[in-house]
Amino acid sequence: MNEMPTFQEDYIKLLETLIKIADANKGVTLGEDNRFLDAEGLCKKFIGHAASALYLFESTTLPSVKVTDRGISFFDPGSINVLGRAALESFLVFHYVFIEPRSDDEKDFRYYLWLHASYLDRQKFLTRSEDGKKQLNDEKKIIDALKEKINNNSVFKQLDEKKKKKLVEKGQWRLQSWTDIGMSAGLSEILAKQFYSFLCIYAHSGCQSAQQVGNAETAETQKDLCVATMKLIMIVMANMIKVYCQMFVKPKDVRQKDEDAKKLIDQWVNIGTFLQNEF
Repeated sequence: MNEMPTFQEDYIKLLETLIKIADANKGVTLGEDNRFLDAEGLCKKFIGHAASALYLFESTTLPSVKVTDRGISFFDPGSINVLGRAALESFLVFHYVFIEPRSDDEKDFRYYLWLHASYLDRQKFLTRSEDGKKQLNDEKKIIDALKEKINNNSVFKQLDEKKKKKLVEKGQWRLQSWTDIGMSAGLSEILAKQFYSFLCIYAHSGCQSAQQVGNAETAETQKDLCVATMKLIMIVMANMIKVYCQMFVKPKDVRQKDEDAKKLIDQWVNIGTFLQNEF
């Protein structure tokens, strides 16, 4: 039996902690809108990415695919790297929309723009069913209501007309690059910029991703392609736990009771903040 890598034990501990704090939030009273539910949804999305990456890192067997009598067993570094990017972006959105804003107006501004952009995107989807057409028509009313809230927001009013147009008409929802959001969330530049760009190559099927996967012929070299990504997810997972506990009280109580988890979270947050060399 292969020995579990040391970092994998920490990965599992962080994942278990994140699941516990997310479960602790059940029954929290909603506010005037669905932003608490949407924040929980982002956290659950993140948990799915992190759990799936761990599952794939332990290798995969598909007995139903009869290339051999026993099916096929394989390692999938490409999907782990794509999941790494998706997990990172889930955290960055959570930070940008729910954590970084200081005033109530700025919180509303970012949340409403995020919703507005999503509904605008859905309007571009082609639908032929009557139910689908009705839903898109109903959502036009939601878009109009969100536009009114955005137009009346004090943060929005301070922007120049060019930016206002991009936000309202084109559905742009963030005023910062992914790199800037990452660094404002406490990640080092090498993670927020360089490593994020590397993961985008995998998500967009760049030639480098095809070459790396194609040239990795042994199990060891295949795993080497995504060990750094697994550690990035750990960094982001520790940060996700930290900011989720900032937003909600019950999860914070769960974290405070587990001293080992607290130390591990702080350790990986610090790694992500001060990492400057090759990752």
